[in-house]
Amino acid sequence: MGNVRTSGHARPRALRWFIVFNVMLAMAAAVVLFILFGHAAPAAAETTTHAGGLSDQVLMWGFLAAGAATSIGTVAAAYAVSHVGAAALAAMGERPEVAGRALIFVGLAEGIAIYGLIIAIMILGRLS
Repeated sequence: MGNVRTSGHARPRALRWFIVFNVMLAMAAAVVLFILFGHAAPAAAETTTHAGGLSDQVLMWGFLAAGAATSIGTVAAAYAVSHVGAAALAAMGERPEVAGRALIFVGLAEGIAIYGLIIAIMILGRLS
C-alpha cells in the first residue's frame, strides 16, 4: 500500500473555491442592490422618507448590514462546526464517554450563527 495523500490537497482547494464563490455571490448581490437603489444620491429636496423618518439610502445600508451579519455569522458557524464536529467525532471514536462534552462544544460553535441572527434582528428593529 502506497502513501496516498489526495485528501489533504482537496480540502484547501475546495475551501478556496467555496470562498471565491461566496465573494463572487456577494459582489453580484452588491451590483444588484446598486442597480435597484440607484447609484446617484438623490438631491436634498428629492429625498424620500418612510414611516420611521429614514431615507432610502439608510434603509438600503441597514438591510445590507442585516444580511451581512446573518450571512457572515452563518458561514463562520459552518466553518467552526465542521472543524469542531470532526474533532468531536475523532474523540468519540477513541473514547465514547466524551460524547456529552463534545456535543457542548459543537453547540457553542453553532451559537455563532445565532449571534449573527440576533444582530440582524436588532438592526432591522432600529430600521422600523
